[in-house]
Amino acid sequence: MGKWMDGYLEKLVKVREENARAGGEDRVALQHNLGKLTARERIDLLADPGTFEELGSVVREFSRAPGGGGKPSPADGVVMGLARISGREVVVYSLDFTVMSGAIGDQGVWKIAELVRMAGQEQVPIIGIFDSAGSRLGFKNGFIGLHGMGDLVRGYCLYSGVVPRIALVLGPCTGPLAQVPVLSDFLIMNENTGFLWMGGEIRSEKAGSAEFHMGKSGQCHLVAETDQEAISMARDLLQFMPQNCWGRPEVIETGDDPERREEALLDIMPEDPKFTYDMHEVIDLIVDNGDFFEIQEDFAPNMIVGFARFDGMVAGIAASNPDELSGIMEPDSSDKYDRFLMFLDAFNIPLVTMSDTTAFPPGDKWERMGVIRHGAKNLHGYSHLTNPKVTIVLRRSYGGSNIVMGCSKMGPDFIYAWPTTEFAPTGPEMIVHAVFHKQLAQAKEDGNYDDVYNFFLNILKEEFSVMTFGKMYTTWYTVNEVIDPRETRSRIVRALHATVNKKEEMPEKRRYIKPA
Repeated sequence: MGKWMDGYLEKLVKVREENARAGGEDRVALQHNLGKLTARERIDLLADPGTFEELGSVVREFSRAPGGGGKPSPADGVVMGLARISGREVVVYSLDFTVMSGAIGDQGVWKIAELVRMAGQEQVPIIGIFDSAGSRLGFKNGFIGLHGMGDLVRGYCLYSGVVPRIALVLGPCTGPLAQVPVLSDFLIMNENTGFLWMGGEIRSEKAGSAEFHMGKSGQCHLVAETDQEAISMARDLLQFMPQNCWGRPEVIETGDDPERREEALLDIMPEDPKFTYDMHEVIDLIVDNGDFFEIQEDFAPNMIVGFARFDGMVAGIAASNPDELSGIMEPDSSDKYDRFLMFLDAFNIPLVTMSDTTAFPPGDKWERMGVIRHGAKNLHGYSHLTNPKVTIVLRRSYGGSNIVMGCSKMGPDFIYAWPTTEFAPTGPEMIVHAVFHKQLAQAKEDGNYDDVYNFFLNILKEEFSVMTFGKMYTTWYTVNEVIDPRETRSRIVRALHATVNKKEEMPEKRRYIKPA
């Protein structure tokens, strides 16, 4: 090697040494004392060993005068590059809190914007790790930085539905930058160190925390106790996704019998419909090895969403949970359901819908919250799904919720019902009171109210039973088959195999317009 190269290599070595030191020993020590890993430690834990290849390592804050002055800004506070996760190509970036408290600068924001464009062009997932005090102050960084922020945000929006996007908020993330994790498909937060806030007054102790964004705002999908757990969640979550919208999630051998029958399914549902049960118990019994990866567990728990495998095939599960608010479809659960459906459809991941719900809640409170328009999103969204769809109805399927949960004329590929299923425009109890109010009033005077009420109720429940409706295959509420509950798993598995090569076309249009 010629000596003329030595000077250049010395400069490169110096840059890499400076990057390795990040913001300095004191700042790294502070990061660890706060219970946080550094930006590079996080990437090393996320990526397969030895696979991370950095991009943009020589970038520094542009306003810094050559030869001194200003604060050092190794990689301008953004560590990013190519990596592999479980052998899969991804791009990843991590904001470095040891460099100016992770505040995003002019060059850093352009680096991330370029990486997003690269992810879309190369058709690979992008994972972002946030630990930032927001935007750097000052005219130059503020003005040009926001211009770069616009490019970054536009890229995240344009590649929505093209490549999977996962965000981890493991420290603060404030100001305009706070929008980027929420634009991602899934957001994971560290419950002890994560903080997400756009700006303005903070009026509660929990505001901005993982608990706040999981249970209140619904913007957080998974909560971890440590950086290590959050990163492990990201790796696990990625296994349920394809590389891009043109691929399919990997089918893996799970060792679970696809024809497995579960006797325990016969004992979960209470005999009296006035009592509830937890739909998680059903899900755990029918998925491969009982492994269910739930999303947004503490937000609108009356709607359960998450990922599982059936005979090694990935599917998304959306299930009403009678154990929470009787499984009603109120505004939050409608939004949770809608967003999950859109992700599944974008990446052609099959949907398994499990329905036992008493419909949308009536009354002034819910109307003020926009229950109609939120429910309309579900009607609109489900109508546009082209991914494989399987519906299982377990018990109550009343009112408009029957339609949004994948009834026969909404286009599921297969719809099965347990023999306990009841289809009705509303609960039979309400119909008894509305239609037979005179007879009930007389019965109350005669002292035999319960006998008369139960007489009419039993007649209606018999009429609404799927065993009655099933005699009319296309006229009313149709199912493809009434099944033994113990067959639920094998029916889903066969349906998913049958839909592997499914093609469903929508009417040609420029775009659709979702209800407000």
